Amino acid sequence: MKKYLVEFIGTFFLVLSICMAGSTAGDLAPIAIGATLMVMVYAGGHISGAHYNPAVSLAIYIRGKLTISDMFSFWIAQFIG
Repeated sequence: MKKYLVEFIGTFFLVLSICMAGSTAGDLAPIAIGATLMVMVYAGGHISGAHYNPAVSLAIYIRGKLTISDMFSFWIAQFIG
């Protein structure tokens, strides 16, 4: 359950930074988004793997490092986030 909460929080802050930086930061938006992603990966990567994107979760599943039930649980947490 902890890893799904980390995925939710990480996805929430990633999407929030994309929305906020995309509308206000101008040319510095990629730096703000990248910095947010970096912080979230360092903060939650050791707990959940820091996918924060359904496409990344799918790729990890295809690679064989994630079960189908974990993938769908990650997707639910990411879509809610």
